[in-house]
Amino acid sequence: MTASLATGFAGLDREDDQAPFVACLRLLGRLPGMAAIKAETLARLGLAPGMRVLEVGCGLGVEAAAMAGRVCPGGLVVALDASLGMLSRLEPSTVPGAVRVPLAGDATRLPLADASCDACRVERTLQHVADPGAALAEMARVTRPGGRVLALEPDWGTFVFDSGMRETARAVGEVWCDSFRSGWVGRRLPRLMAEAGLTVAAVSPRSLVTRDLAEAEAVYNLLATVQRAVAAGRLDASAGAALAREQRRLDAAGHFFASLTFFLVEGVKA
Repeated sequence: MTASLATGFAGLDREDDQAPFVACLRLLGRLPGMAAIKAETLARLGLAPGMRVLEVGCGLGVEAAAMAGRVCPGGLVVALDASLGMLSRLEPSTVPGAVRVPLAGDATRLPLADASCDACRVERTLQHVADPGAALAEMARVTRPGGRVLALEPDWGTFVFDSGMRETARAVGEVWCDSFRSGWVGRRLPRLMAEAGLTVAAVSPRSLVTRDLAEAEAVYNLLATVQRAVAAGRLDASAGAALAREQRRLDAAGHFFASLTFFLVEGVKA
C-alpha cells in the first residue's frame, strides 16, 4: 500500500509517484471554502511593497506567488519547502516584477539570518513536522521585532463525517488523525507560539466542509483509511466494508458530509 496523504507529505521526495499529492494540493486550492481561508491569511499579514516574507512549506508556490505580487516593487518572498519535487513544480507568478526565491530547507533549521524577514507564513505544514514548536521557534528567530508570524493548521481531532456507525466512524477518524506526525497541532498552536517568544494576537477557527465523497477521498483518503484501519487491526473487516458501503450510499443520495476545523493563529515578535 502506498503512503497516505497523512504520511507521504513528510517525505515526499521518497515517493515514487508524487501525482496524488500534487492533485491534493491543487484540489484544495480550488475548493471555495479553502480558497476563502487562504485569502484571509494573506490579508491578515498586512503585506506592503518592499517587505521580505518567508513561506514555510510552500508546496506548489501559489500563495508565495500571491504574496510576491503584494510586496513588489522592492520586496521578495522566500518560498521554502523540504521537497525538491515541489520546488520543481512551482507555479509561475503572474505579477510583473514580483520576486519569489525558491529555497530547499528544513522548517526546524531555517537557512536564514536572524530578523531577516518582515513576516512569516505557514499553512498545513506543521501537521507533518515531528516538532512543530521547533519550527515556530525558527520562524520567530528569522522574523524582525514587530514582524508577524501567521500559522494556519488543521486539528485532525476535529475531523468528522456523517455516519450511522458511530464507533466505526470514530475509529477511522482516530486512525487518520494518528497517521500525522502532529495531528493535534491546531489546538497546540497558541501555546507553541507563546513558547517561541511570540505574542499571540489572534486565534480564529475556520471550518472546511466537504459534500462530495470523491473530494473527501482526494483530500482525506477516507475510504483508503478504512482499509488501513482494517489492516492495522483497529476495525473488523466486515465493519469497514459496511462503512464504505454506507458512505457511497450517502454520496449517491447527495447526503455525504465531512468537516475539518483549521486554526488560524497570529503571533507578533516583540
